[in-house]
Amino acid sequence: MNNETVSYRRKDIIKVLKHLNMIVVSLDRIGSKYSEHEGRKSDEELNALLADFIFDWNVCEKLANVRKILDTAFSRELDDNEMDELEREFQGLQYWSRNNPKPLKKRK
Repeated sequence: MNNETVSYRRKDIIKVLKHLNMIVVSLDRIGSKYSEHEGRKSDEELNALLADFIFDWNVCEKLANVRKILDTAFSRELDDNEMDELEREFQGLQYWSRNNPKPLKKRK
């Protein structure tokens, strides 16, 4: 599929936007709370707040659900290289790992 436009049901887009809005607003609030008390809170406390938020609010599950909704519009048909449409688009995408905990700098 090489279409320039993809379509989704309105209820699916609303679900995606709810998940994303909850995550973005919450992260902003955590960041604001941390910066208000910058001199009194340590990086360990911020890391604990973020970890608690990610686990207690099921952020990984919500993001996986968003990905599942969004990827339904793309073809799963394999090409000659045994890759589907999104696999081709994701080639070279960076992922966190213990050996690569920080993103590589992009070249200008």
